Amino acid sequence: MATQVKDAPAKTTKDHGWFGTETVRTRFGAFEFQNSFPAGPAASQLRNSLVFIRAVEAYLVHMPPVSWLHVWRSVIEAGAGKPNQVVVWESLMDSASLVLTGNTETIYGLASLDLKRDGPVVVEVPPSMLGVINDLWQNSIADIGTTGVDKGKGGKFLVVPPDYKDDVPSGYTVVNSPTYCASLGVRGFQVDGKTAPAVDLIKTTRIYPLGKADAPPPTAFVDASQQPIDTLFSDDARFFDDLAWIVEREPADRFSDQDRFQLAAIGIERGKPFQPDAERRKLFDEAAQFAEAIARTNSFASQDDARLVYPDRRWEWAFIGGSAKFDSQGFTNTDRRSSFAYIAIGMSPAMVEKHVGAGSQYLFTPRDLTGAFLDGGKNYRLHLPADIPVKNFWSVVAYDADSRSLLRNDQPFPSVSTYTGPKSNDDDSIDVFFGPTAPPGKEKNWIQTRPGKGWFVLFRFYGPLEPFFDQTWKPDDIVAV
Repeated sequence: MATQVKDAPAKTTKDHGWFGTETVRTRFGAFEFQNSFPAGPAASQLRNSLVFIRAVEAYLVHMPPVSWLHVWRSVIEAGAGKPNQVVVWESLMDSASLVLTGNTETIYGLASLDLKRDGPVVVEVPPSMLGVINDLWQNSIADIGTTGVDKGKGGKFLVVPPDYKDDVPSGYTVVNSPTYCASLGVRGFQVDGKTAPAVDLIKTTRIYPLGKADAPPPTAFVDASQQPIDTLFSDDARFFDDLAWIVEREPADRFSDQDRFQLAAIGIERGKPFQPDAERRKLFDEAAQFAEAIARTNSFASQDDARLVYPDRRWEWAFIGGSAKFDSQGFTNTDRRSSFAYIAIGMSPAMVEKHVGAGSQYLFTPRDLTGAFLDGGKNYRLHLPADIPVKNFWSVVAYDADSRSLLRNDQPFPSVSTYTGPKSNDDDSIDVFFGPTAPPGKEKNWIQTRPGKGWFVLFRFYGPLEPFFDQTWKPDDIVAV
């Protein structure tokens, strides 16, 4: 019989038998040992379990770059797919496009920069734009707008790749990108309910390689409104294909030593082809689906104490901890980062920092007053007290909990905002209604939901004022009616 060590806690998951046999029982199954050595299929089973665990962690930790890679590729492939083109949602973003929590009020412009192909790239940004130049990890490397480096005046930016060694000419705001894949994202505001002024302004953007600065090629623009552009990342083994592509193409120092080891342990290593066999791909499919379920739970059922905006409300912060890098605790909280990356894109400090009358702030909730998840088959009301504290605009937008994109319904846009002209109550407060059918006379204040579809809300404040920050103004919870 195997020697018994007097360590009760360590023995609670082990069954010891005669002649050195031992069974270790875990949530991954039971594993047999003989004379303390793995017996039969135990070694193979345990190795596969370890690969599964590391793949799950890789999915959660590296979700931001894989997610943005899908955005980067979708922009490159839109329309005729011309180099350095700008994709513009000229008639506002709608549910035809699958984009994580895009809004229906600002005019979006996106451009993908390929610094490995083009070297340094010039980006001429017009004034009065709100936007960002970011790397593949969704980190802002230059904020643009009133809270950005240009102070809202626009200008010439030179986005430089990580390995660039030559001299940089004068006359540019230099932006050093730590990745070869970079992006420009800008947003323009409606004027008197019209999108044309912002669209025309975005179309003065110019993007071209520095090597062609003497005779810049024209910048192409693609209208993405009502177009089926899909930017969503995968929840199967293809996620790891994308991650392998990033590891091979981007600088090695974008990954820590520990990250490189963890990825190499599941077959993703720079300089080596990632070619898992059918059985390993099946394992990756399962790991991705399991990790996606964890990410979904982190996003919609978080128990993080810092998530709540108000002690007496269900509203949560989109950026838990008040940092666009999710490092407010002295370390990068990858759970907080993945909970954001699962439902949203773009991690800019301007979306988090306090800028009274400038920038933007975001509240989020998937729950009603009682804590129940929002159900597309039920009717709800959201009461907003008078004097919503914004300089530019506010909006309440509904999203599909599955795609995390704009909720598809029979309306042009699933939103109520400054621009939609909702009816006010006698005290100038506003009620927003949600449900399969509109309450009589409340059509201007109603967002249609779908039975059998879970949904959640983002409440945006563009140009938030002091009552938002000091919380002397706050929205009610969503209540079932």
